[in-house]
Amino acid sequence: MEPVNIKRTTSTVKYSLIGMFLSVAIALGILSLTDFELYSFSFLFIPAGGLALGIIATIGYFYRIVNEGYKPSRQNYLMSLGMVLVTFLFIQYGDYRMSYVTKDHAINHQFKGDPISSYQDEDGKALTFYHYYAFKLKNSESSLLYHGREAIQADSFAGYNWFRWSLSFVGFLLGGIFPGWWLTRGITHCTACKQAYLTEYKLGDLSSGIVTEFYNVLVQEIESNNFKAFIDIVNRFDIFNNNESDIHEETYVINIAACPNCKHGFVIMKHYSRDEEDGTYRENDNKKIALSTEGSFAEQALSYVKAI
Repeated sequence: MEPVNIKRTTSTVKYSLIGMFLSVAIALGILSLTDFELYSFSFLFIPAGGLALGIIATIGYFYRIVNEGYKPSRQNYLMSLGMVLVTFLFIQYGDYRMSYVTKDHAINHQFKGDPISSYQDEDGKALTFYHYYAFKLKNSESSLLYHGREAIQADSFAGYNWFRWSLSFVGFLLGGIFPGWWLTRGITHCTACKQAYLTEYKLGDLSSGIVTEFYNVLVQEIESNNFKAFIDIVNRFDIFNNNESDIHEETYVINIAACPNCKHGFVIMKHYSRDEEDGTYRENDNKKIALSTEGSFAEQALSYVKAI
């Protein structure tokens, strides 16, 4: 059985708790200051508030995983859903505990008046957390009682309330898994163990024409474990070494990559093409080349990078 890295696990838990705390604090802080329910805010049926708070809750968790070179697993995504569920419930409970009613029967979140828990629903049941949200989701005929007298009446339709609540919840869930996708865009994962992302180090820049012309030679040097011959070709035709960086429309960045999990090595050739409008180079992921290395090739390459 693989040993558990206690330090890494503790650090990931810390990042997770910080993100969840920030999400709750931001939502309830805004609610207390402005009575604005950020968590239920939507724009054109896009649950913007839920998405934002879900992202805040899990971005630290995913950042820690990806920053250490590991690929988020199915278990990590399930964990993130659990995190946003807990965050969502804490925000809802915080809303309940912060809800107060003034003498003119207006609900506020600045602790003015009587707490909502001192009221009863139309059936005479004390407004616990559950009954409070049951009241909020009912139709316009629902009302609250205070010392036996009608005090507050809901003014929105039950179907709309349920839709709004569901949309907010879905926003939290989508926001919770979004950082896992966003932080891993454009990162090459290890095809050997399929559990981690590769840590890449730059060896040089070659024109697209040189890569095409010498491709078979480069592959042969990799397969024969001859890093010296490989890097000699890269250095000889490097566009920056030859002051040719401005004359090529298409280039390849040559990287050596190592897997932090299984230590397998790869040569990664990333293709870039010049944008006709602004002249900048943009990566073309569909033209990226990844070649597995054998023997000590990756070790020699990493030693070379560190010595530069």
